[in-house]
Amino acid sequence: MHTGHRSRLAGKIKDGGVVYEHELLEYLLFNACPRRDLNATAHSLIERFGSISGVFAARREELVSVDGVGENMAEYLLCLGKALSKCGNCNSFAVLRNTADFKSFISTRATGESDCLELCLMDKDGRVRRIVSFAAQNGGRAEVCESRILGSLSVYRPYGLFACYRHAGDCVLPDGNDDIAAGKVIEVCKLCGVRLYDFCSVKDGEIFSYFINDRLILCANRGK
Repeated sequence: MHTGHRSRLAGKIKDGGVVYEHELLEYLLFNACPRRDLNATAHSLIERFGSISGVFAARREELVSVDGVGENMAEYLLCLGKALSKCGNCNSFAVLRNTADFKSFISTRATGESDCLELCLMDKDGRVRRIVSFAAQNGGRAEVCESRILGSLSVYRPYGLFACYRHAGDCVLPDGNDDIAAGKVIEVCKLCGVRLYDFCSVKDGEIFSYFINDRLILCANRGK
């Protein structure tokens, strides 16, 4: 019954046309429910979680609370989210123009039990092409190693990046360790010719922007 609609949507994707988030999600859901009209369900999911990345980050109980989403579809979306997060580029369609966009973007990514440094690597149009994470082992602080950061930037060659230090602790406010991490990121970006748009301290959706608070300049020499 929906063959024509699905064929047109497949054609847009194949031909590189403009594909909206709800359309991309609808197309992905075809694999979970091949005989249903999923347009309304895709819209409901985007409206509920704010973006397709929010859908992939949602918990099972949140997914099944959306009208039209059953256990099988929830399992499918959870599997997609986990698989794409392993690739580090599940948000490649996201566009970050400023720190406000970055705050909205990272709020969909859950904070783990350990500290983590994340680099959102972007092309010249502001699209996130890959996310590189450096997590702490067995709790504690994440290791910020210049050589690992340099390796990631050398391999993926981003135009620019947003960086954040995710706190597993109680406070979003940065400390000396955050400043050292920011200094190292600044130095590697300079070395690679990559633009650093902002470095942020993050905790459960709260964000402290080094750029907005003029802290990047203070950290420029701390990573040396």
